[in-house]
Amino acid sequence: MRTHKIVFAIIAMAILATAVAIVSCKKNNESALNVTSPKGYTVQQAADIRQMEDPQAYILDFKKKLTESKDNEAFELDDAAWHLSCLANLEFCNVNVEYDDFQFDTLEMQVNVMDGVILLGDLRTAYEQMCAKIQQFKKGFNHCDQNLYFIKLSIGADGNVKIALMTSYTATSKDLIDHTWYFSDEFSALLACNEYFSTDSTYLWNGLAATELQRILNLYEHHEYGIPGPGGSIQEVFFPTRDHTFNYVSDNDPYGSPFYVNSRVFAGEGDAVSSSTFILSKDEMCYCLDSYLGLGYDFIADNLYSYEHPICWQIDCLIYHPQNYKWWIYYHNLYVEYGRLITPNPPGPGND
Repeated sequence: MRTHKIVFAIIAMAILATAVAIVSCKKNNESALNVTSPKGYTVQQAADIRQMEDPQAYILDFKKKLTESKDNEAFELDDAAWHLSCLANLEFCNVNVEYDDFQFDTLEMQVNVMDGVILLGDLRTAYEQMCAKIQQFKKGFNHCDQNLYFIKLSIGADGNVKIALMTSYTATSKDLIDHTWYFSDEFSALLACNEYFSTDSTYLWNGLAATELQRILNLYEHHEYGIPGPGGSIQEVFFPTRDHTFNYVSDNDPYGSPFYVNSRVFAGEGDAVSSSTFILSKDEMCYCLDSYLGLGYDFIADNLYSYEHPICWQIDCLIYHPQNYKWWIYYHNLYVEYGRLITPNPPGPGND
């Protein structure tokens, strides 16, 4: 009988020790979950998506919490970035779309960091700023079927936030250029491209490419100047105003161009052979047409001349070998003569 009592006592002590250990462990875990700073805010335990039954519900609950802005709650930098990333993907992205190419961009902003953590109120401000920046970025979409595919944020110790954006799009024949300068959209550029250029032609940069571009540039918009009168066309003339030369050194494409140093005017580099044999593709000819027209007409708007038009477009083909440089530079100079359109009243002698 005494032996049984000793056994029961040992078992009871073991159970008690286990219970104490469990309680102690639980307290330690709770302490690890939420650490209260001497300054009064509580640092939340980092979220672990592997432990979540419904990650979407968790993120939606977190978004609701953001509106409460309890400044006594704080998040470590990586955890704050993860929460914002999830919200951004949930609200702006879709991977279930058709695509065949990607584009990568990065936006930046600032968030307030205190003692290496971010208070919930500051995180709400960061969320609002993030949404505004992404919305503004979407307004600049210029690819066919462009779509936000994935977003990921990182937050530095100095509060600098980098928003990495991956967008998907369809690189169809419509997607000739990343940004149109003269045409209203890529579809309009496609129509002009198909009208004037062919994949069967060989556009030597200082041959057919230059002569065809010059011919087409001088055709554009001239038919819009005259307004036929009751007795036929009326007289209109140009008074010269100024001229300007566009070149690869000063006219660059911030969106990226197919040419040397992202020039909006054709430019390439290579050895002596390539400098005389380089061929422009149909898409590159399309880019030139849109870019050259844009340069010519934007120059008027940017320099505040009214009632002015391009009169004459000329393309010069030049080759340059910089001193102590391995390659030759071959390029176009786009020369545009401008004038003000005048309707004589009464008409000139030749129109009496």
